[in-house]
Amino acid sequence: MRCCKEAVPLQTDYFPVATPRIQKVMKLVMKCLNHRQTLVIDNQNPTAEKVHWYMHYKYECIRKNLSSISFVALWRDDLDCVVTFNYSQPLYDCDNDDDVTMDAASTVCDNSRTKLLSQAAEFFRDCNDSISSLILRSKHLKETIGRPLLYIEDVLYLRRMHMSRVDVVSGVDAFKVCLDLDGVDDNEHGQNYVPIFYSKPIDAFHHPNRNTMLQALNWMMNRLKAIGMNSDDGCKRCVHNMLEMYCGCGAHTMAIAKSNIFDSIVAIELDQRLVDACIVNCKRNGCFSMTKEDSGTHGATTTVVETTPVYVFLGDASEWAKKIVLKNKNKRQQQTETSNTVSNNYKSSKSYWYNQYYHVLLVDPPRMGLGEDVINLAIHGSFEHIIYVSCGRRALIRDLKLLRETFDIVDLVITDLFPRTDSVETILHLRRKQPPQT
Repeated sequence: MRCCKEAVPLQTDYFPVATPRIQKVMKLVMKCLNHRQTLVIDNQNPTAEKVHWYMHYKYECIRKNLSSISFVALWRDDLDCVVTFNYSQPLYDCDNDDDVTMDAASTVCDNSRTKLLSQAAEFFRDCNDSISSLILRSKHLKETIGRPLLYIEDVLYLRRMHMSRVDVVSGVDAFKVCLDLDGVDDNEHGQNYVPIFYSKPIDAFHHPNRNTMLQALNWMMNRLKAIGMNSDDGCKRCVHNMLEMYCGCGAHTMAIAKSNIFDSIVAIELDQRLVDACIVNCKRNGCFSMTKEDSGTHGATTTVVETTPVYVFLGDASEWAKKIVLKNKNKRQQQTETSNTVSNNYKSSKSYWYNQYYHVLLVDPPRMGLGEDVINLAIHGSFEHIIYVSCGRRALIRDLKLLRETFDIVDLVITDLFPRTDSVETILHLRRKQPPQT
């Protein structure tokens, strides 16, 4: 683990807050890497009573220049697990000396690669099919042993309760996100539980602590439901849109869309890999559908699961913030245009969403927190509520000092995603202060 950018030994061979699958694989990988065997050498006299021997690591070639190991597994333990070995030096020993011919250098490189991959394949077999893929990675080089994967597939289940406003305001949970349907009968499953499908890039960050991840997601969902059912927050608009910045592959987006709290969700992400994954997830979860009923065969009408349409865009949060503030300054819309008056093609363009009214801002920035432009948007934009997910407590304190004149903290929750480190995740619900009544 790391604390204040410094490595912190766990003094153990497993990570206790990770999924059981990662704990099992981590212990197995460490055992294999540390396995030593005896090597006997006596080139001078094979018949001599005294021979030379020494202990060496069985996987010496794999251990060389190994700087870190990452483990990616699903929240469910019955599916894929990917292990990546990260190297500080190039994977292959290629001699770049000017005195060496190109053919000789190529031969050395090929031999080095063959030796490395042979040992990696043996290591993969020794893991007893506990991992789906073994990836060896250095700068500009990558080798995959096992099943090549771009994404790992996961599924959660959302329980949607039909609640009254009194129930939500009094603290009764309207939603519950769970890993499986154990103990749920078929009738209840069909009525109340909705699957949420995820395709996650194997080289992107994934929450290793599924228990706190579920707790945080449940808290967020029920805060958003309370916002949606509260009509006394000063919002007079006919359409509620949510703007999500730093959306990643849609870990929050998909669950919120399946809850159908909002009319539209606009999701912004700077990393093209994560944008592509978020679009895949939207398609898997039916979040591009603008209708709540589809015409079935022979003129019949089939009711489908209601979801919020999600519009995913590649972009920088600060640039989006600047353009939205500029558009609002030039022309304040008196009322948001509805889907009945705007074509879907136009609603898929950035220029349309720069002009729109947003009721809620959801931000999940990196450790350095929100930029100046995003803070400016939060203060001067149309948002009545902000859900702020923070993994950097110092940046959070700095940002709250800038937001406190405009917003009040309604509620918050702190989750310890990485025990034994100084890192915690804080989720806050901020509400815009109402002007004093005259």
